[in-house]
Amino acid sequence: MSTTQRDHALRSLAFAHAITQKAVAGFPESKLTHQPSPTDNHLLWTVGHLTTTYAWFKSCFDGAMYPLPDSYNALFGMGSKPNADHASYPGIVELKRHFESSYEAFIAAAKKLSDADLTQPPAIETGGFCNDKLDALERAAWHEGWHCGQLCSVRKNLNLPGVF
Repeated sequence: MSTTQRDHALRSLAFAHAITQKAVAGFPESKLTHQPSPTDNHLLWTVGHLTTTYAWFKSCFDGAMYPLPDSYNALFGMGSKPNADHASYPGIVELKRHFESSYEAFIAAAKKLSDADLTQPPAIETGGFCNDKLDALERAAWHEGWHCGQLCSVRKNLNLPGVF
């Protein structure tokens, strides 16, 4: 099954995700919670937040959250804020593993959607964030791109190489 809109949105998401992976790669261990200002998102929070968001976006398609450790929603979910205490977060290897697995679960669920499915309301209440399942897919691409840009700004502040 292939749908033009779905596949276009999936390509946009894959592009954003690949840039995020480059932004995360090579980040110094000692700078994983670096915040140029107290309101900036650091790498650990950003990767965890994208992880929980993919679990939530997946539930927009099928009503089932992708399972993550119990602590993740409080640390990274809606309304959470990054803190500079590196020890309060899971390790980067664990976070990246969950990030990739929640992303892949989201992609797998999206690939099952037909044209008719894409026009249906989300399987969960989204507070107006998504009007239909295609919105959920497109918003996921926008959301990752948004946070990837923030990571690129932190990289620039640290004088790390650009990712483009």
